[in-house]
Amino acid sequence: MTPARHPEQNGSGLAGWTRRLERISAWTACFLLLVNVGDILLGIFCRYVLKSSIIWTEEVARFSLVWMVMMGALGAAVKGDHMVIDFVVPRFPAVLRRIVEWGRFLLAAGILSLMIWLGWVNAVQMWHMKTMALNIPKTIPLLSIPVGLALLLAGTVLMHLQTIGRRG
Repeated sequence: MTPARHPEQNGSGLAGWTRRLERISAWTACFLLLVNVGDILLGIFCRYVLKSSIIWTEEVARFSLVWMVMMGALGAAVKGDHMVIDFVVPRFPAVLRRIVEWGRFLLAAGILSLMIWLGWVNAVQMWHMKTMALNIPKTIPLLSIPVGLALLLAGTVLMHLQTIGRRG
């Protein structure tokens, strides 16, 4: 007879979902880093070896960099690599710490939700405009903001629910 496993241990709980989202975020950012580096190396090779530059390499580098940063933001949040000033709150009494944690969560969720909405509206409004070199709708690079922030919001909610679950 096998022992019953806690849902968090087998990856089906909130920690499992957070880990899955973080891995999707990290692998996507890694792929975009490869695209970015490959594109830059291609541009350098063409310019200095072939003595002819490709017009779209600068746009691909810029767009892949923005997408990479937005996709990697969740990984940084899950690993605790975002900047935080945490020498005051841990000294608060438990009740006040919970109030601050809830306030921080609600503020973050509110700002992320607003930025997702505004980013989406801005991106969709730019569909008719094309980029200079690639001639693709400007919506494609601009969608990095709402997509990345939506991933960050999902991760923020999952991490907050995990914090509540550990206490409860």
